[in-house]
Amino acid sequence: MLKLGVVILTYNSDRDLPVCLDGILSQQGVAVDIIVVDNGSHSASRARMRQDVRDALPDVWELRAGVDIPSGYRHGDGLFVLNDRNAGYSAGNNIGARLAVSLGCEAVLIVNPDIRIDDRDYLLTLAKTLFRSDRNAVAASAIWSLAGVNENPMFEPGFVREILSPVFMLLAGLSRRRFGGNPKPGRPTGNDKLSGCCFLVRSTFLERIGYFDENVFLYCEEAILAEQVRRAGLNSVYTGEISAVHAHRTAEKGDPVRRLSLWAQSRRYYHARYRGTGRASLVALRISYGVMLAMARMRAWVQGGFR
Repeated sequence: MLKLGVVILTYNSDRDLPVCLDGILSQQGVAVDIIVVDNGSHSASRARMRQDVRDALPDVWELRAGVDIPSGYRHGDGLFVLNDRNAGYSAGNNIGARLAVSLGCEAVLIVNPDIRIDDRDYLLTLAKTLFRSDRNAVAASAIWSLAGVNENPMFEPGFVREILSPVFMLLAGLSRRRFGGNPKPGRPTGNDKLSGCCFLVRSTFLERIGYFDENVFLYCEEAILAEQVRRAGLNSVYTGEISAVHAHRTAEKGDPVRRLSLWAQSRRYYHARYRGTGRASLVALRISYGVMLAMARMRAWVQGGFR
């Protein structure tokens, strides 16, 4: 039976975690090791999640980030890993992914706590998609938002469109899907940029790339991973045969201006490190992002004035 690791990265995610765990524990046809990594949650939230994990996994082991897996660990016990600070998406998931690989998992599911999985064959089908070819490095399913929009595959904008981001921002508002594209239901392809909220990645590929790039705190991880897969001459594949629900609530994710600033920082890094974007073009991007941030601040000020 195929052995998979499941990494759930939490940050004050006590509202979402129990349902996510239920979906993973219902899976059949695969052997699963669940690793919940808490990325510096507040004490009250962490306490609730600790109890939720213990309820779902009675034999779970609790350990600090950076500590080796206990010698008495048995397959399926589960791990609840405590990270003292919010290290960001990539660094937090790397903690769990490294543990999963050390357990001998052949692939690792990276899944946000606000993902809902009802199909009991979800992981088995996704694993079959991934291992259908030795050239497949990453696989993901259809991901439906609460608004009924499929978030996979994601659309990567060309340079000109990205420069014109302020125009699209005016048309679409402050939405992370301002660069969103249409999915290709049921037809796996080899060049997809896949949502970071739920995907399966080969353990051998993680080791090959040195795990996820920790130079970005949040946002743009999908574009970076897609480029790493492309450079390796491998495939990122999407299948619409199965689906999950992303119960993402944007209003609960904090200051939208700060989030947009983090997004802009990550995009600049991606262009410089992975796309080889020249200095003049990077300056143009910086100006475009600056306009977007100014618009976001103005919008926040106007909305605040009418409360």
